[in-house]
Amino acid sequence: MKRQWSMVGAIVLFLAIAFLSVLNVDPVPINFGFATVEWPLIIVIFGSVLLGALIATLLSTVKVYRDQRKDKTRDSQTRPGRKTRSGRRTSDSTVDESDEL
Repeated sequence: MKRQWSMVGAIVLFLAIAFLSVLNVDPVPINFGFATVEWPLIIVIFGSVLLGALIATLLSTVKVYRDQRKDKTRDSQTRPGRKTRSGRRTSDSTVDESDEL
């Protein structure tokens, strides 16, 4: 049932985009500083939305990556030692010979 509602939502979204496309076909001038072009308004709108979505996705991906690295660093700092077979924690550089069997 959930899949059917997402399909209905996609169809409604497609119809809204088609309606906007028909209404916004007038050419608008866009100045890039070194050149001026005239594109249909709907292309400018969709281009702006896609560029904004791309920037938001990239920024959130970078934030997630930084958070994961921060969590790994925090975990390694809170657990500096490792458990031996006897269950005691020792640092990585020193291991008692009695613990090694």
